[in-house]
Amino acid sequence: MWKKAVRWIALLVAALLVAGLVRLCWVTLVEIPGDGGRPVFLPGDRVAVNKTAYGLRFWPMRRLGYVRWGECRPERGEWMAFNDPSEADGGVPIDERPIFVGYCYAVPGDSLWVDRRGQVHRQRPAGRDCRMVELPRKDAYVTITPDNIHWYQRMINLHEGAYATIIADSLCVSGHFVPSFRFSHDYYWVAAASPRGGADSRTFGFVPETHIIGRLTRVLYSWDAEAPWYARLRFRRTMMQVGREGE
Repeated sequence: MWKKAVRWIALLVAALLVAGLVRLCWVTLVEIPGDGGRPVFLPGDRVAVNKTAYGLRFWPMRRLGYVRWGECRPERGEWMAFNDPSEADGGVPIDERPIFVGYCYAVPGDSLWVDRRGQVHRQRPAGRDCRMVELPRKDAYVTITPDNIHWYQRMINLHEGAYATIIADSLCVSGHFVPSFRFSHDYYWVAAASPRGGADSRTFGFVPETHIIGRLTRVLYSWDAEAPWYARLRFRRTMMQVGREGE
């Protein structure tokens, strides 16, 4: 009897250890906030995130810095989880910041056109006044122009460990005027589910590779906090697969 009890306890401990290891190394869970991500997500969706999809990011970043094992790039249209990129380096460690979700609209090296209304296009719309900006690639130089100078100045200050300012329409980095700049990370443009959503790269800028957690895979379950208690679980959304944007 005693041996059986010990065996069951050992199995329970092993199961808990495996579950903890999976949670730490393979998958995590994010909750879609109250404003939701309509029409793709609903408030109360609990979505699984594959932390190894783009390579496993090691933690804690407070001690290790940025280290990723088995790195690969996100593809256009994939839904991603990432840490808030709006804070400058030197503050809260990246992996301790709030988690956002969005889909990859553009990858390093892509060129985008942003019109006066803040709408983003992969090609320049005819008859519209647009500013063109290129998503920086790791270790590649980008030319500073009047169209992109404000975007790049902000990214340098936030993520490149240097101080950049604009003086007389020229970019000054760490006390030197520069016609171009070599970024040390790959950067992505992340979009919200709705064009009218504000929590995307239009507000917080490009997302560097250092901030990416993983790819959204399934809505494990969905909880409607405003429904009666007996109808709060949205059964139709249980284990719903997350596809690419537009599918």
